[in-house]
Amino acid sequence: MNPAVDPFDALVRKVGSDGVSAAIEATRESLGSKCNPSERALIALTLCRLGTRPELISNSLDWREFERFCSGLLRSSGFEVREDVHLRKPSAQIDILALGPSFSLSVDCKHWSRPLTASTLRRFAEAQLRRSELFRKTVRADPRPIFSAILTLSEQRERFVEGVAIVPLFTLRDFVGSIEAFRGLLKES
Repeated sequence: MNPAVDPFDALVRKVGSDGVSAAIEATRESLGSKCNPSERALIALTLCRLGTRPELISNSLDWREFERFCSGLLRSSGFEVREDVHLRKPSAQIDILALGPSFSLSVDCKHWSRPLTASTLRRFAEAQLRRSELFRKTVRADPRPIFSAILTLSEQRERFVEGVAIVPLFTLRDFVGSIEAFRGLLKES
């Protein structure tokens, strides 16, 4: 019996390994990331950029791989990163806190298999805002504003929902670099 073929590896083979290798390097360079190009999340993002449907990719990508990749991108953008932050009273969890010199990001990582409805996206955004506000209560002395973001593997129609940025990974570097331009669209915690 043949060992089961990883559907993610099958996707890579389908696109063509030479093309994927060059595209992975281009994706890594465009993100400004120092991530290992063999990392499955980087390959997933590259496949999305090459036109592979995100739902095929996200089904093959573990959520932990996706969160680790998001953390790596934020670190390579100059943030101090804390992963899997647990809060109390009430109990809550933030996937990533990215602490920068002038602002912090409270991040929820989602590698959705399909675009979400506006009402579902609003519910996720409101939950992320609550977590950000809860975190703010624990770090009152920190003067940096805290902005909420949801990082996705795929594009969503909406860019900002309830003051929360919806950021596809391949635009993360641009988003972080131009946060001042978006400040009026973001709710500050």
